[in-house]
Parts: sequence; structure tokens; C-alpha cells
Amino acid sequence: MEKRKKFGKSVLWTVLTYVVISVIAGVCSVLRGSLQGESGAAISWFVVLELVLFPVLFYVAGYIGTKKFDFEKFKSYKVWLFMIGFSGILLLLWYVLLDVYVLLNLPAAEGSLTLDLFLRKITVVVDYEVLYLKETDLYRYGLLPVIHLVFRMLYWLFYVLGNRKNALAQMEQKRAKKRRHA
Repeated sequence: MEKRKKFGKSVLWTVLTYVVISVIAGVCSVLRGSLQGESGAAISWFVVLELVLFPVLFYVAGYIGTKKFDFEKFKSYKVWLFMIGFSGILLLLWYVLLDVYVLLNLPAAEGSLTLDLFLRKITVVVDYEVLYLKETDLYRYGLLPVIHLVFRMLYWLFYVLGNRKNALAQMEQKRAKKRRHA
């Protein structure tokens, strides 16, 4: 029963932190738009800050959740199953319900914006016509969803890294306490 409660808490904590991080991503998007104005498609200090901010937020969420709720170290296979399942569902949403995808994918979209803006400016030749990469179907339906997928998976790895960092510290404290009492 105790394991089931902890699992429920870990799922609830994960969903709650993802929602909070998504709200932060939305705020960052609005701030970026107001700060950059007309040059919204330029790589700026704010976009680079977002590149660093979101992995840190996921790491902190994993760390705090483990510390606050005394979660154990997440099992690797469960993490990979969750990561692949969640990212796969979102990837499918890209092609089926783009509006829902945009709402659920804000952290990955904002965090990968630096790479996205860099790649958009690359020129390619398609059928004897010079285009920006962003103007091709390959970019819209292939490359950009894969970039988001990779960033999303990296963020979940940072979440797990935060969990593992704290879980290992908690295990070490328990061992030290046992040694003192033995």
C-alpha cells in the first residue's frame, strides 16, 4: 500500500511540476516577445537563457520532489518507458492536433528555440529554388518535431538526474545512521 501511495505522489508531483514549468515557458514566451519586439526571430540573450533555464527547472523539480516526498531512486526502465511514451504521444499530436501539442510542448519548444532559430536561417536548394530551411516540409514535419522530441527526452533525463542525486544522498544518510546505531 505504501509503494502505491508513493507512486501516486510521484506521478502527481511529476504532472504538477510539468504544468508549472509549462506555465513558466508560456511566461518566457510572452516576455521574449515583448523584449525582442520586431526581432522575434533572432537569437538573443533571453533565448540562450531559456536554453539553460528549462533543464535546470526539470533537475530542480526532480530533486525537490524526491526530497519533499522521500521518493526512492526511479527505476531506469520505468523512466525510459515513461519518457518514450510521453514523447511519442506528443510527437503523434504534432501531426494530429497541433494546437494541443503546442500547449503541452511549451518547455521543449521554448528551450530548443536557440537551435530552432539557428536552423531556420540555413539555406537549401529544393527543385532549383533557394529556400530557407524553415520553408521546407522536411523542416516542419520532420526536423522540428524531432528536435522537440530530443529536448523533451533530455529534460526528463534532467528530472531523473535530480531524483537520483537526492535519492542517493538519502540512501547514504540512512546507511550512515545505521552505522552509528550499530
